[in-house]
Amino acid sequence: MTLIHSLSNLEEQLHYHLSLLRLPEPNWPPARTHQGHAVYDVVIVGAGMSGACAAAALKLQGIHNIALFDAAPAHQEGPWATFARMDTLRSPKELTGPALGIPMLTFQAWYTAQHGTQAWQALDRIPRLVWHDYLQWYTKVLQLPVNNQQQLLNIDGVRDERLATPLARLHFQDDRTQEKYTRYARHVVLALGMSGFGGPNIPAWAQSLPKECWYHSSEVIDPQRFGDKRLAVVGGGDSALDAAATALEQGAQHVDLCIRGKGYSHINYSKALSSSGYRAGYTHLSAAQKSALLGFLAQQPTPPSRGTVARIIAAERQRPGTLTLHFEHEIQQAYVQQDELLLTGHGPDITADLLVLATGYRTDPRMRPELHALLPHIQFYEAHALAPDVPGESGVIPILNPDFSFQTRPDADYPLAAQIHCFMHAAILSVGRICGDIPGISQGANQIAQGIAAKLYQAEFDHALTTVKNYGELEVSDEALQPLLNLARPAIVEEKLSKH
Repeated sequence: MTLIHSLSNLEEQLHYHLSLLRLPEPNWPPARTHQGHAVYDVVIVGAGMSGACAAAALKLQGIHNIALFDAAPAHQEGPWATFARMDTLRSPKELTGPALGIPMLTFQAWYTAQHGTQAWQALDRIPRLVWHDYLQWYTKVLQLPVNNQQQLLNIDGVRDERLATPLARLHFQDDRTQEKYTRYARHVVLALGMSGFGGPNIPAWAQSLPKECWYHSSEVIDPQRFGDKRLAVVGGGDSALDAAATALEQGAQHVDLCIRGKGYSHINYSKALSSSGYRAGYTHLSAAQKSALLGFLAQQPTPPSRGTVARIIAAERQRPGTLTLHFEHEIQQAYVQQDELLLTGHGPDITADLLVLATGYRTDPRMRPELHALLPHIQFYEAHALAPDVPGESGVIPILNPDFSFQTRPDADYPLAAQIHCFMHAAILSVGRICGDIPGISQGANQIAQGIAAKLYQAEFDHALTTVKNYGELEVSDEALQPLLNLARPAIVEEKLSKH
């Protein structure tokens, strides 16, 4: 076993092992331009874990003409260093995540190189900010080209008579300068995170409240705002418990948790979807099989993770009496009275100074202005199409191809849809849990990269055929062949012999 004692040593070993696999493959798609502008083979919108993993998979397959654009400042991509509040990841540390089957790219290799084997063995779950540092290293060591503070405004299509397929025209704004500009790409990967095909789910009763008195859990919140406050948290999942624990740790007077359910479940059935059979086979299931699987999962509430439970219990025990859980408590109305919030509904009235809505995300692409040009052309699931309440609403969950590209409506003529790939949670019903989450992300990234590679090859077949015809590497020289050719009988001798 090769012992690795430093991060620089790990990086040396990583590049050596990649060279043994002849990776990355050399770039093979031809460079293209449109009206004097360079054309990317792939633009990836979002440079968090999903976007970076997709970019890495593309690069390893010889598609180097790519760029990632992210709205966040440098080193703040994804939720980990911004609005995530858990102390540790929910996933087991052994999951290989975005490593793409390369041992030296795993979190374990990165962590062990810096802290040693004993520290790895002693580690229970991965600290959130340590995971963030690992993803930053991943992007750096693979030399992924990230453009930060760039906001996608719109996507539309243009034709170029020299190309077999349309181009995506992406309209961006540089948030540092407010400059607006355009980029062109053959394919687009949307890796916009949990809210990327919708946005925060804000209950109707909260929408009329002054914004200064409430937050959604997906927002960046200064933890010091919780100090000496009475906090109401709506929701009962991990995000709600993390917000409550953070508030208690920051000295909140009291936290009320308003939970619609009757109690907590104990089993996270989704963790059983961990085999390569599921990851590769979900898209091949029959409608009845998908209905059986998704229908069962839809009926099972997800329990809080054990780390989250331990954290909030410890915070409450430091200051007993500062946390109250209200089960079967659904807020119906909220008011501001004399500088305090009053929440009413099924259950006791709750008075608070501040409100956190840990109410999850709403999948609704109409909430994303940058996607509006696509929506009239793409196909969506009808409500209950796959199982009861799966999905729960028509016209919000897209139907995707196995390469994560959008399917078009039967009456639409929009070939660009097949070149735009939805690599986020909205894809789960079509392709399974191989996007957005740590367990299946490498499978999803490889699948999307292979799909894009196939379509690029098809679109550039004339160029590929010319490349084959013009291939000039000498396999064997005349000089090398001559001894073999000397063993051949002259054709004239053979002809005379055949007459006799």
